[in-house]
Amino acid sequence: MQIKALKGVNDILPVEIEIWNYLENYAAKLFSLYGYHEIRIPIIEESSLFIRSIGSETDIVSKEMYTFTDKGQRKIALRPEATASIVRAYLEHNLGQQGLCKLFYRGPMFRGEKPQLGRNRQFYQFGIEALGTDNPYLDAEIISLAYLFLKQNNFKNFTISINSVGCTQDKIVFSKILSLYLADKKDALCQHCQSRLEHSILRVFDCKNKNCRKIINSAPKIIDHLCEQCKAHFLTVKNALSLIDVNYNVDPFLVRGLDYYTQTVFEICHSGLGAQSTICAGGRYNNLISDLGGQPAGAIGFAFGMERLIIAAAKENILFPIVGQTTVFAIGLGQKSFDEIFKIAASLREKQMFVCIGYEQKSLKAQMRKANKLQCSYVLILGEDELAANSIIIKDMTTGTQQLVKLERIAVELKAKMDASPHL
Repeated sequence: MQIKALKGVNDILPVEIEIWNYLENYAAKLFSLYGYHEIRIPIIEESSLFIRSIGSETDIVSKEMYTFTDKGQRKIALRPEATASIVRAYLEHNLGQQGLCKLFYRGPMFRGEKPQLGRNRQFYQFGIEALGTDNPYLDAEIISLAYLFLKQNNFKNFTISINSVGCTQDKIVFSKILSLYLADKKDALCQHCQSRLEHSILRVFDCKNKNCRKIINSAPKIIDHLCEQCKAHFLTVKNALSLIDVNYNVDPFLVRGLDYYTQTVFEICHSGLGAQSTICAGGRYNNLISDLGGQPAGAIGFAFGMERLIIAAAKENILFPIVGQTTVFAIGLGQKSFDEIFKIAASLREKQMFVCIGYEQKSLKAQMRKANKLQCSYVLILGEDELAANSIIIKDMTTGTQQLVKLERIAVELKAKMDASPHL
């Protein structure tokens, strides 16, 4: 029986990977302009890292996180998100000793969710984290950075929603207010929300159940119960976004699904994705550094979901400016000619040229079809007659013209053609 990929995980095939590489590399370049430096974090961590940071009662930890016990009897988890690992690395390597620390990352995350469009069990994210300050202008900068990434890549059908969930004390006070409001409505809530009333009441705002939404839409709003400091912080965030012409909506029901969020939270949603419409999300987590053993320090970040981003691009028919490599296909007809073409290909590769060799050694016609299928720009043809004349044929696959050149001139002639060709 053929072994296939597990449900909820996908192979990223060569025909797709160019778009992935383009988006990741574009993001890396843009992030670097804002002073962010790349970090690579482990795929596995101690389970306790995510239990302490995300929250033991969250769906991610209690239902979706992949965990196992290793040979050393340690509880290990596949990372369900990156922020906790970034903070762990920040503390472990003392990355905050120079003040504000700006990091960006990319890679796979893992959650045992029901697979559907835009939601996989292994999914990919790229994002940023800024650790070391609670300055509200940084919140606006980070939201604007996500906005700029989308704008520069011609995304249009998206909206930015922001809110403030306040500080820890605000959340405690508001939880009591919300609990009083929901006290006589508990039986009308879904089972998940009834459980949330006991453990993490703010998460009822994340519920998509229709009956719960009707109740929640009339509920008190945390934005109306912020302390003066958090009110001033959020006002500055909004004013700063307006200063740089970033359009946003205030969504008073937006809380995000992780326990560590404080003050600013935001989501960017795309209209073409249906239920799984969020393509970017983030917020501030001012307590997480101290919760994991560090000195208190503000921090904020976001993550883009790569799969959803690519689906959104397809919905808008966005064509990314991917520049293909000028590829040369090398054909050797006969053993002596093949030996020579093998040497030529190695020499051209040393000169940074992309060369494919016709290893199947089929007929010239069949190999030309292969070169055309691979969309090669040039084909080198070396038969017995050409070899005897110390020459080789260069065929331009776009114009259909061909030229006989001396073997010792092959690299020079190819480079001249590539430099002069308007179609490359």
